[in-house]
Amino acid sequence: MKNFCLKILMILLLGMVVSQVQASYNNVLTCNAFFTQQEYDGTLPVSGGVTFFNQSTGSYTDISWDFGDGNISNELVDSVDHFYAVDGVYNVCLTIWDDQNCVNTYCTDVIVGNLSDICQLTDCVLPGDANNDGEANFYDLLELGVGFGTTGPIRPNATMEWVGQLAPDWPQVTPDGVNYKHLDCDGNGIIDANDHNAIVVNYQVMDAPNPTSEASAPLIYVELEQDTIYVDDNTLLSDLAISFDLKVGNEEFPAENVYGLALYLTYPSDLVIDDSVYMSYADGSFFGSPSDVFWSPNNSVDEAQVDIGMTRFDGFPSSGHGIIGKGTFIVESDILDGRIDDGIVHFPVAVNGVRMIDENGIELPINLTNSPATLVFLKANNSTTNINDFELAQKVDLFPNPATDMIQIDLSDLHGIQMEVFNNFGQRLVQQDIKNQKTDLTTKTWNAGVYFVKIQTEEGVVTKRFVVK
Repeated sequence: MKNFCLKILMILLLGMVVSQVQASYNNVLTCNAFFTQQEYDGTLPVSGGVTFFNQSTGSYTDISWDFGDGNISNELVDSVDHFYAVDGVYNVCLTIWDDQNCVNTYCTDVIVGNLSDICQLTDCVLPGDANNDGEANFYDLLELGVGFGTTGPIRPNATMEWVGQLAPDWPQVTPDGVNYKHLDCDGNGIIDANDHNAIVVNYQVMDAPNPTSEASAPLIYVELEQDTIYVDDNTLLSDLAISFDLKVGNEEFPAENVYGLALYLTYPSDLVIDDSVYMSYADGSFFGSPSDVFWSPNNSVDEAQVDIGMTRFDGFPSSGHGIIGKGTFIVESDILDGRIDDGIVHFPVAVNGVRMIDENGIELPINLTNSPATLVFLKANNSTTNINDFELAQKVDLFPNPATDMIQIDLSDLHGIQMEVFNNFGQRLVQQDIKNQKTDLTTKTWNAGVYFVKIQTEEGVVTKRFVVK
């Protein structure tokens, strides 16, 4: 009997505890703090005012406003006016509670003053500007690759519009100290391929200096499919396609632990048909399969450049060397025909603004050539065929090539008339009559790079390329 009574007592006590816990739980859920706000529109002749409207629900009996500027109010009213001394962004919190374990807090950022001015005082987000440099382009694509898949707070009222937008900080920052909220370009709380859309919508052409070139780093360069095209009436019957490869590294100095690469190529857009520039990712590239790489080109005819951005997004870098991209320019035959009368037209393609990073976003060293890759269009002689032009070129010898202080031009049995030397940008450096079969050119003061010599002979015109180290 005694044990039976003890069991009954324990059951009753347990029921009381459960009831108290349930009641406490129910009380916690009965209050919910919330407020809205608007700019002060009252009679007082002051600025910086905000009216806060208490829209909390539940059985609370006490209230506390923290206006974010050090001021507190405990007025239990439906609305309260507060005046800020300085424009800015303030984190305002409303807390409600009662004596029955009901307690709840709601906080939000409140803007005081003009938003464009506020962004001078706080870290606003410009959609597409992932690296926080004030522009949206393919340098930002590199940041997306590094942060791909990371999640964080959603940006309130996010849009793609190119205006500063307030956003809560994420826990992560890049090696340059940029908060990951900037990488979430569309503001949906996850860094993914959709953020690329904000870059495209707000795109600005890339413009940046090249980093210091290092001889032991992987070379970043363009290789043209041809270096010389002989032009005659038959050639000019249709537009001409120029193909090229974008390459990184070689066997001696391969690329190591590369995760992303951004650069732009400049070219003579006045020779190229608008919107005819085509760039594609190279299948079989050491950088990875197309499914592992985010590749994005953008051609700007007005700026005479094609921007290229590429990044992995799986967290694993690549090493190797070779072709990473393939491109084509279409040269307009009518324009070329109008410029080829003097016998030579240069088509230089230069690599600029290179930034290469590893999987942590750390910039990697690179190596660059001092001059662009150049294709030369030559006017074929009316009296000869292209084969004859080639045979003439075989008779002209340049020694030493590459040159350092001097290069000798030997015409063999050809009868020289005049000689011109051009740099890789098509600028004429030398023009002189030929008096002997052998002519010496002093190259000691010339910049290292590729040069072209155009030689007019009685037998025809010869153009040859040489290098100065």
